[in-house]
Amino acid sequence: MKNLVALIAIALLLAGCAPKETREIDLATDTAEDADFSSADLFRITDGMVASIEANGFYRQYAATHGGEKPVMLLARALENKTDEHIDTRLVLEKIRTTMIKENMAVFVDDKAFDEALDQLNLQATDLYDNSKAARIGRFVGAKYILRGAISNLRKQEGRETINYMNVTLNIVEVETLLITWTDEVEYKRASTKGQYRR
Repeated sequence: MKNLVALIAIALLLAGCAPKETREIDLATDTAEDADFSSADLFRITDGMVASIEANGFYRQYAATHGGEKPVMLLARALENKTDEHIDTRLVLEKIRTTMIKENMAVFVDDKAFDEALDQLNLQATDLYDNSKAARIGRFVGAKYILRGAISNLRKQEGRETINYMNVTLNIVEVETLLITWTDEVEYKRASTKGQYRR
């Protein structure tokens, strides 16, 4: 029993000397270990932006003036990444697109499928396919709006503390006029402190 107590005391002492990371962030469910962009940020951004689009309701106004049709949208290739990190910014847009489709807010043109669709249309126009059942050329639907934006950060080092200020701005732009139909931004701060014995 005494040996067990001694082992526990040694383990606690060693744990106290180990490198530590303390976090300061406004996300209760965050699991990141440093001040960098994390999966918690991804969910915070996408959930916040979809809620803002929902509150704006531009798509309801579009439906009211277009016989109940949903607006046809296109994603930008990715968010413009102005940060000092490598972030898959296309994923942010794709998560927003998925939610908007599920919530019947809009329909989206898949720009990534263009080449494959064109190849398939050309193939179906040959004698290999039954022409009465083949997909017809000239039926592509053009986007009325583009979802685009940028993500940027400002990282500061103060002694052992790293503070990372993040800003994400999104816009829905009308293709015909280039007018911004909706815009919003998410700002937040991450902070991490290196342990005293960390190198």
